[in-house]
Amino acid sequence: MIRNKAQEGVFIGLFALGVLVAISLAVSFMGNRVTDLLQIQGQVMAGKQSYWLSYSGIEIVATNRFASIAAGTNTYSLSNGSISVLGETSADKFNGADRTNIITSTGSVADGVRNIKYTLGTSSEYALFFDGGAGDYVDIGNINGKMEMVVDDDTQAITYVDGGAQADYSISLWLKPDYAAMNDDYVFFFSSNNCGDAGHSDCNNERGIVIGLRKDNSYLRIWHSDGEVDYNQALSADAWHHVVYTRSAANPGAGEGKIYLNGALLGTDNLDNSWFKSAAEGELWHLGADIDAGPTKSENYAGCMDEVAIWRAVLGLSDVQTLYIQGKSFDIATHMSTNLVAYWDFDNTSNDGSGNGFSSTVTGAIYTGY
Repeated sequence: MIRNKAQEGVFIGLFALGVLVAISLAVSFMGNRVTDLLQIQGQVMAGKQSYWLSYSGIEIVATNRFASIAAGTNTYSLSNGSISVLGETSADKFNGADRTNIITSTGSVADGVRNIKYTLGTSSEYALFFDGGAGDYVDIGNINGKMEMVVDDDTQAITYVDGGAQADYSISLWLKPDYAAMNDDYVFFFSSNNCGDAGHSDCNNERGIVIGLRKDNSYLRIWHSDGEVDYNQALSADAWHHVVYTRSAANPGAGEGKIYLNGALLGTDNLDNSWFKSAAEGELWHLGADIDAGPTKSENYAGCMDEVAIWRAVLGLSDVQTLYIQGKSFDIATHMSTNLVAYWDFDNTSNDGSGNGFSSTVTGAIYTGY
């Protein structure tokens, strides 16, 4: 059969049109797919960006130890988005205040929002917080009988009444001072002296040892019966500091006293004739305050205190460095129990962790996380 030219032209035209339509449909379909893919990719990128912003919000509050951030909403604006961190508080204390223990961080960009929620569990590590008022102190006088000393009239040797050993001792504790809350020019965080009654007018000249801080320059100060000694390295208010005092009490005016700060020897102590006397003479032991005649509490410490331990021995430099390097979670009762008299970790309890039963009596000061 013979087709004419016109028919062939029609068929060719229809075929070409069909091809064009198919190509057009394919291009349109692919264009929509590309558009959809770009939109999805944009949403994915926005989601990732907002997620990382919210994660960054958690990092921001983590640098503030979570609980120290202000409750309510804290907003951080960035060039490519924003971070909003909501803090909710509980009654558990952190540095003496209700702690922020639920954190919700929201990262936002133009096309995406993501949330991350973090709940801070109850701490097993606590410290004591002193607000600087006269009502905040800790009575540790139960150790007096164990720490009482006597001077031999003939040899002048200072020994413990309980057992007769040379009256060496060491005191270790952690401090985080709050100078703004201190109400006096200098404050005491450890004191043992003879001020048990109003008639003891010379009690401040008969004290065993008193250790404190100057408010003006943040230096440690030690008081004995013949005056005081300052050690010119400041303890900042924004960090924990480890303080150790050791004394070899061979006889009045002899032996050696040393004070360490954060694992390093800070200085030596000018010795005098003071020692730990009997409770009958009014010997009183306190953390967070001095005792004047009356007895009246004075020069109250402000800030946090933790991990207080007392030994009837002189700790060496390696022991001091171990206490500092291991930190506040170090179990002194387990690892440094030799000659340990008392150990108060203040982990929500005033009990003596040494096993010797010398519990403390906490008044005013509160247990707080840190």
